[in-house]
Formats: sequence, C-alpha cells, structure tokens
Amino acid sequence: MIEIRPWGRHGVFPWAQFSVGLLLSVTSAAVWAAELVGGPYLCNPRMDGITVGWVADAARAGEVEYGETGAFGNKAAITKCDRIVQAPGAASERFACRARLRGLKPGITYHYRVSGGGLTGEGKGRFRIPAAAGPLLVVFQGDDNPITDLDVRFVEERAGRPADLLVDVGDTVQHGRDFFDFKPLLYRRIPIVVAKGNHHDDWPDKNNLLHHFDYESPADVDSGHVIDYGPARWIIGPYVQYADDFNDRQLSWIEDQLKGTERRWKFYACHHIFFSDGYHCALRWGTDAGEGERRRRSVWPIFVKHGVRIAFNGHDHVYQRTFPVDAEGNPTPEGTVNLDPSIGNSVRNRESPWMARFQRSGDDPKSRVKGVTFLHMEGNRGKVEFHTRPQNDAAPGDFRLMDGFTFTPARFNRDAMPPRSQSP
Repeated sequence: MIEIRPWGRHGVFPWAQFSVGLLLSVTSAAVWAAELVGGPYLCNPRMDGITVGWVADAARAGEVEYGETGAFGNKAAITKCDRIVQAPGAASERFACRARLRGLKPGITYHYRVSGGGLTGEGKGRFRIPAAAGPLLVVFQGDDNPITDLDVRFVEERAGRPADLLVDVGDTVQHGRDFFDFKPLLYRRIPIVVAKGNHHDDWPDKNNLLHHFDYESPADVDSGHVIDYGPARWIIGPYVQYADDFNDRQLSWIEDQLKGTERRWKFYACHHIFFSDGYHCALRWGTDAGEGERRRRSVWPIFVKHGVRIAFNGHDHVYQRTFPVDAEGNPTPEGTVNLDPSIGNSVRNRESPWMARFQRSGDDPKSRVKGVTFLHMEGNRGKVEFHTRPQNDAAPGDFRLMDGFTFTPARFNRDAMPPRSQSP
C-alpha cells in the first residue's frame, strides 16, 4: 500500500495555498483591466491641438500615444473622464475619457493610438489639421440621422480631398442611446463639433451626449462655443429652447465672437431653426407660434452685419434651405442662408417665399432616402451640395444631387438666388 502524506505545515497541501494566491492575482488583474468599448474619436479641434476621446468600462483607463509617424513618440494622459449615465439594467458602467494633444502643427498628418493605462486592446487613428489659408471640407449630420462611412467616402471623392470637420446640429442620438453605439470609423479621423439639441437631456444628469466632449463654454451662454479651424470660424450657438428668445448676454457673446476674428469665412450652427416650412418649427413650436420669428429678429441682423454666410440648424427632420435673406426674409446676395442639413419624414406645413429647397424622405418605407450635406471652401469659393441615397442597402453609385449653390466670403452667387422671374 502506498501512503499519501499531506505536504506543508500543519498538513496543508501547498497547492491549495498556490491556488488561492493565483485566484486572488487573477481577480485583481480582472478588476483593474478595462475594456475599450467605444471610439477612439476626435473632438474640440484647434489649430494647435485636438482632443482624443474614448469610452471604457472603468474610470480613467487608457492613455494616448501620438506623433508624425506610426512610431508615435509622444504621450498624453487623461485630462477628463466622465461617467456616462446608462439605461436601467445596463451590464456595466461606461466612462467617457479624453486626452488633450497639444503643440500640433497645421498641414501635418498625426498618428495616434489609445491603449495602456489599464486598458485592454487598442484603437488607432490619424488626422491632419488644415492650414489657416487652405481648403476646408465639412460634412453635416443631425436629428437621428448619423452619416455613415459610405456617405463620407462619397463626399471625399466628390470634393477630391479628405473631410476636415464633422458638424452635428443636434439630436443625432435621441432618447438616451449612447452616442457611440454605432461606432463609425470616420470619428477616428474627422473631428466632430456638436450643437446641443432638445433631446440631449433625455437621461439623468444631462450627460448622455455632451459629456463626451470638453468644449469651453461660458456659463451664461449655455453650450455656446467657438471653433477656429482652417480658414473658418464656427460659432456653435447657445442653446435656446423652443419658444424662448436669446437673452442680451447671449446676443452680445455671439456678436463679440463674430467681430473678434480675421478669418474670412464665418458660419453659425445650432439646433432650433430660424426659418422653417416644416412641421416641427412652423406649426408646433415655430413661426406660427412666434418662435422662429422672435429668434431670427434678435440674431439675424447680427449675422448679416458680420458676414455669416450660412446658419446651419436641425430640429425639423427635413432638408430645407432658404435663399440668402435679410432679417425680414428678403432675398439679397449679401444675406445669410438658413440651412437644415437633415432629412426625414416631417411634413411641409407651408410654402414661404424665402424657401429655396424643401426635401423630405417620404412615407413609403421601401422608398425612403437618407441624405448627406457638405460644405467645401477653397480659395475665394464656397460650395454646398446636398445628395440623397436609399435609406437601406445603399451603394456608391446611388447618390443623387438634390441641391447645390456657391458663394464667396462676401456674397452669394446667382445659383443661390431666386430665379430672375421671382426676384423682387
């Protein structure tokens, strides 16, 4: 008979001690390791810096390596990390982490990688800050209508250059869904600028979207901020809810930002539209109720005075574009265009003399379309185009030009104006 004796002191088998230690070690590592669940993405662009953001399932996990080659050479630690409010019953927590990359130069392509710092996996991307006097290609989205990689590839082929900026006019994500659930690759290489929409406060703590970004906004102008990028200044307007009007501080802030720049192109972006023929604004909360009229009487003279060529808005779930108009809605080459770049199924409630184009998706689910709008500035020429494609199963050859016009920093060309037979 073979006698088996226990090992170790007091008859404790040493493998039991080893197993407990191993389990504790593995458990500790599992608690520390965080998963990269969203991003990376680019935001808060400036001519000398940019923010890289990502979403992790643990707080303050990750760091950014960056440089002019794939070898990187520089590191940036987390500057902000905010808890994302999740829907009830979510499997794990989410945290929006950001790192600021500083000391960058226009015209140089930078490579970056999010990894390390307790983060499992990695996310890579690259970007290029445009020159202050160079061309600029901007793509738009809004109102539950996120653009896709297919849309951006089409725009870039059409314009013959990479996209430089993505402007979101609000409510692309509604009713508490996380902004990066669909994780498009285009956010890794194109910085995004977001205007606050009325659905951005659907979840507690008001942080289901805007907490992903770190724009510096004066406390008394409610989400308004300024982006100087390439040859253009973008005023991302203060949030003004439904039938409210701008207050004096907001109007002064807008005018100060427009006066305080030497950039030749000036644009404005916000969520609630000023001129509308659609159901949301014109019928329910808009022109007929005095909303659009009150707000445009407050701010439109400032736009025209300081050369804002286009005010981009959302909210109405249709593509609609006015002629360049003054504060009274009279067409003038020196006026400002109001443009909603979204497309959806909202009905048309009226036909106004200042509306140049109104495009909705349609009611038949089999024939509904999505749209993509872009702005291209080069030299002394600006161009806007709006194209539609099938909502589902779209291919590169399915895009159709539905609207387009050109302008200079000082005025609009004939293709933006009413037909001569309609001119006053």
